[in-house]
Amino acid sequence: MNVFPDTLPKALAKKIAPVYLITGDEPLQMMESADMIRAACREAGFNNSERYQVDNARSFDWQALQMSGNTLSLFGDRKIVNLHLPNGKPGTEGAAALRQWCDSPPDDTVLLITGGKPEGRFQNSAWFKSIDKVGITMQVWPLSASKTEQWIRRRLSDNKVAANDAAVTLLLERVEGNLLAARQEIEKLAILYTGEAVGPHEVLASVTDSSRYTILDLVEAALDSDAPRAVKVLDSLKSAGDTPVLICWHLCSEVRKIHAVFDRVDTGENMTSAMMRSGIWKNRQKQVGQVMRERSRVFWLRALSDSSVLDRMSKGMADGDLWTELGAFVTRLSGRKWPLQRAADIA
Repeated sequence: MNVFPDTLPKALAKKIAPVYLITGDEPLQMMESADMIRAACREAGFNNSERYQVDNARSFDWQALQMSGNTLSLFGDRKIVNLHLPNGKPGTEGAAALRQWCDSPPDDTVLLITGGKPEGRFQNSAWFKSIDKVGITMQVWPLSASKTEQWIRRRLSDNKVAANDAAVTLLLERVEGNLLAARQEIEKLAILYTGEAVGPHEVLASVTDSSRYTILDLVEAALDSDAPRAVKVLDSLKSAGDTPVLICWHLCSEVRKIHAVFDRVDTGENMTSAMMRSGIWKNRQKQVGQVMRERSRVFWLRALSDSSVLDRMSKGMADGDLWTELGAFVTRLSGRKWPLQRAADIA
């Protein structure tokens, strides 16, 4: 059964499904939906958990997953098996393993599958249909401007922040559809202005008090080919306590979006449409269009490859100091050459 993030609580209240699949391209909704499922499972007695990361579907040990489902606990404990598919594709062997799991799902185990945006019409695949038949499937995409505004208003209300329309408009402009950034700003407002009326002045004051720069400033500096400023912003974010994992996600997401624009233009789509469909908002299209013209396609292919390394590193799947690698990456993204301190070349 297919559900949406806002209807997931109702589905969980009815019953715990044996399998859940969350895919898409909006990290906050995906993360919160997965956390909601885990919390419901724990409340239902699924207290143990296992995690599997499928970086390469061909080399992954799918038999280990099957054994996990077939192994009964000596103490009768029930568990959640977390399976992460970064590219959203299980491959041929993985698809067969998931179909087999769904044919006879274990009573004492819930399988929670999370993954990125799969290519093509994966909903027509046999493995997806098997999951949809016995469990819950969810595709999570970035919200439109109107939906983002509704989300912001709802989250402000949930945090008991009494913001007027002008404050909501300012928040909407600042976060540009990024729900992770929106949540961060709203949580700051809830702390600073509990029980007070919040307008544009309070929104601006909250941002000024918390940090001189935001992650969006880092992205803009890199795309403006301003390497010194990009490094300065990164240092400021580090000093302010921003997590390198979140910074890494923003940078990698930006590169993936630009690469997606190239792909869509290659198929004959016009630039404006390609940008909108790739998640680049109208107020940023001029800057992105200029930097795409200034740098070769090869540059962006290498940037995409390097972002994959950073992504694995941020998840603990590759060695290296993430802050050092981020500094090298934003410098490279700014149009300078600065090799990462790792064996693979980034030039």
